[in-house]
Amino acid sequence: MTVELVCPFCHFSKRISEKRIPASAKWAICPNCRQKFEITLPENEPVSTSGGVLPEQETSGTGQASGASSAHTGAPWEHRSGKGFFWSFYQTFRAAVFSPASFFKELNVKGGFKEPLAFGLLAGAVGNMFGLFWPVMMLSGGLLPFETAFFGQLGGGLIFFTLVLVIPLCVLAGMFVYTAILHLLLLIVRGGTHGFEATFRVVAYSQAAQLWQLAPVIGSWIAGTWQIVVQIIGLREIHGVSYLRVVIAFLLPIFFLGALAAAVAIPMLILFQK
Repeated sequence: MTVELVCPFCHFSKRISEKRIPASAKWAICPNCRQKFEITLPENEPVSTSGGVLPEQETSGTGQASGASSAHTGAPWEHRSGKGFFWSFYQTFRAAVFSPASFFKELNVKGGFKEPLAFGLLAGAVGNMFGLFWPVMMLSGGLLPFETAFFGQLGGGLIFFTLVLVIPLCVLAGMFVYTAILHLLLLIVRGGTHGFEATFRVVAYSQAAQLWQLAPVIGSWIAGTWQIVVQIIGLREIHGVSYLRVVIAFLLPIFFLGALAAAVAIPMLILFQK
């Protein structure tokens, strides 16, 4: 007799013989999104989620047991209903920024855009708001030497409008545009193995690094550099590809711009030498 096991998270399904499912199996791990979910055979009563987890077993094809890997727990942010908003946000920030390898290794490949988008928007908007706030404060205090700089031309109302509306919209649009470009580069080097959503989850949770901008003066420099490092580590872990492929994907635009500059400069030099 065969049963159909369906992942409740991504709805991936597979029919499998009951004989291939261990009698003690209570959990399955979806090979598509890597989420752990409870399984119930027709002749068995439903097993409570507080029961024992199948030790060192997961299912290949959503139902077949294999002694391969453990379940992916996902980001604390995605379980904030039981942990609280601020604590889950802090835990996700700390893990993404200071332990990116283990964080993205345990992150679900799929599960929807809503949760990572919410986290990325919140962290990115707050970080970039402070990135604008500190220069304005320093300029108003006479600490910056360029009085005619862009920040000096902003009035109080325009600054407030920029902080509250423009920055969140830019962060929101920027995450999708940046992900699209980055995933295209990964596909060129055959590194986007788990799809666009996996890349987006890395980009969204890497926005945690933008909170370094809460530190004045050097915060913006740290945030930008740290975010790229987090993304490189995250893409390597979530797509399961080598660091070399990921780094090449990041360097492709530089190679392209360099080749374009050379293609323009060399004919001009030859022309001027004549």
